[in-house]
Amino acid sequence: MGAVRIGRLLGVELAVHPSWLVIAFLITYSLAVRQFPADFPHWPGGLYWAVAAATSLLFFASVLAHELSHAVVARRFHLRVSSITLFIFGGAANLEEEPKRPRDEALIAAAGPISSLVIGGLLLLADAALGEAGGPLDALLSWLGYINISLGLFNLIPGFPMDGGRLLRALLWKLRRDEYAATRNAATVGRLFGYFLIGLGVFLAFQPGGLFSGIWLALIGWFLSNAAEAAVARMSVERSLRGVKVRDLMDSDPASVGPNETVASLINERMLRGEHQSFLVRHDDGGLAGVVSLSDVRRVPRESWETARVTDIMTRYPDIVTIGPDVEIEGALRLFQEKPVRQLPVVIEGRQIVGTLTRSGILGLIETRIKLGV
Repeated sequence: MGAVRIGRLLGVELAVHPSWLVIAFLITYSLAVRQFPADFPHWPGGLYWAVAAATSLLFFASVLAHELSHAVVARRFHLRVSSITLFIFGGAANLEEEPKRPRDEALIAAAGPISSLVIGGLLLLADAALGEAGGPLDALLSWLGYINISLGLFNLIPGFPMDGGRLLRALLWKLRRDEYAATRNAATVGRLFGYFLIGLGVFLAFQPGGLFSGIWLALIGWFLSNAAEAAVARMSVERSLRGVKVRDLMDSDPASVGPNETVASLINERMLRGEHQSFLVRHDDGGLAGVVSLSDVRRVPRESWETARVTDIMTRYPDIVTIGPDVEIEGALRLFQEKPVRQLPVVIEGRQIVGTLTRSGILGLIETRIKLGV
């Protein structure tokens, strides 16, 4: 199940993954049933839940502030941030491309922990200034202050892909002048730290009263180790595609039909032969009119096949995602990740078709290059 879009802030799309509801409930439940009753036994019962719910929501607001700080600094270096997603392990700012220099990487990575530490410090100062010992506001400000400072310090641990790991990668990148080697080394530290958390979690789970915290630590460790491995795999893919352009991989003779061809002809003479399920629609001058696929055909009643034309059912040019022949394959791969399409028409000026690029073609190239060590 995907994340649900909840709005935009500072030009960045905000989304919440359903897994966020799990941790929101656990934090609220833990505060309302355990921590607040233990620290403030004189409160009326309903107040525990009200303050716990408010604290949980404000905690995720602070997580959002942490991620927004990454986004703001990234945009300062002309890197586009497509979205911020809150999920069970916190949040993630989704950059559409990696920083180009170690300095940029370091400043973007440092922004998150610094914001969390600043927020935590300000909340604790506000709590001390108000002096409402034992009151709901005291409980809320105190917990949020300490948890933000903990969040900032935890993220500074030098294990990729955490912020501290990104700072380590930036340093190694600067010293070794090799982004791939720096990523691999920082990810190794990240995996080791993840394994440590898994081991510590398993140990705590078998201690009296440590089951929940132990399982939680083990899950965080599992997430970090997998994220580190995925980061190295992604970097390997990007490295294997470096220098390859769309024209090097496209099919220069794509399957195509005319806009005035009947749906019956399309089905009987092309689709039922099993070679293709999607076709480019060309004008007589070679220009791209649209794309027609099996899903378009299925919307046409069988009795209308003889009279309906391709132009009546196709997806028209303005609604198609296209690409140019001189775009790097990495850019095409990002388009495939962002858009629910299996092929990209390759066009030049005047909508002239020069080929098609398929997702399977890119994946085949990646597999071949990695196997050959290219």
